Amino acid sequence: MENIIEVKNLKKIYKRRKRHDNFLKGMFERQYEEFKAVNDISFTIEKGEAVGYVGPNGSGKSTTIKMLSGILQPTSGAVYVNGIAPLEHRLENNKNIGVVFGNKSQLWWDVPVKDSFLMLKKLYNIPDVQFNNNLEEFVNVLNLKELLNVPERQLSLGQRVRSNITAAFLHDPSIVYLDEPTIGLDTESKDSIRAFIKRLNDIKKVTFVITSHDYQDIETLCKRIILINHGKIILDSPIENVREEFNRYKTISIKCEGNNEVNCAILEETNFKIVGVEADHIQIEYDTESYDPVELLWLLRKKLSIKDVVISDRSIEAIIKDIVHNQ
Repeated sequence: MENIIEVKNLKKIYKRRKRHDNFLKGMFERQYEEFKAVNDISFTIEKGEAVGYVGPNGSGKSTTIKMLSGILQPTSGAVYVNGIAPLEHRLENNKNIGVVFGNKSQLWWDVPVKDSFLMLKKLYNIPDVQFNNNLEEFVNVLNLKELLNVPERQLSLGQRVRSNITAAFLHDPSIVYLDEPTIGLDTESKDSIRAFIKRLNDIKKVTFVITSHDYQDIETLCKRIILINHGKIILDSPIENVREEFNRYKTISIKCEGNNEVNCAILEETNFKIVGVEADHIQIEYDTESYDPVELLWLLRKKLSIKDVVISDRSIEAIIKDIVHNQ
């Protein structure tokens, strides 16, 4: 399989003003320090992959995406997308990529959504047949028919995101960067967008790089994770390998009779780690090296009147948080 994205020893360093101890002196003697937003990272992505590019706020995710899309110039290192340097060949690169930022729009605020699509058709020089076929497909899949004559300013957040995702795919990009694609959306909207993205990845083999703090996006859409923190890559692995390697802990959800506050107090006395409390469930985490599931249930039944139990693997989100915390 060919590499469609190649990143080699990529760095992005900013200079930011350093606070002076003496305010008046600092007004005339400015001091600066270097901040390494992206610090010597390397990776490749194959055609048709869907990769979750994850990490805490300020870790370097968005900076990397901006360099991949040709918006930012690297301080050093190299980026190749479809065999070209994005910044040096911006027009050619833009024809091959789509970008969706969950909190930004590529539509025109005061014009109907369809007119924005028509303007993008002109900008990308999309042939009539391709444009019409894609628009019809996306309107049906993303339920946009009633929105085409509505200005973006009158759309809800979910409607705006669906319209922007359509805009990103009209020109049939081979690579799409999704930065928080489902931020702030309700469950139904998230599900429809994830199904749409997965369909394009499975059928059209579109390559996706997805950054999101909603790890359901990552677990649903991606088979590989690249974890970045403080500008450096600390993990690059298939999701299943991450689960196997770091899944020492499991979560058990218990439905109990009685008051949950009382039940939680009882569990805390036994040193179980409570990780979630819902209306009628308590979730605890246990170490598989310390407890056998049967032994654990026997211990819990001695303390609580249990009505139902579900044991599950830890979420990718919990595993990633542990990796970052223990770095």
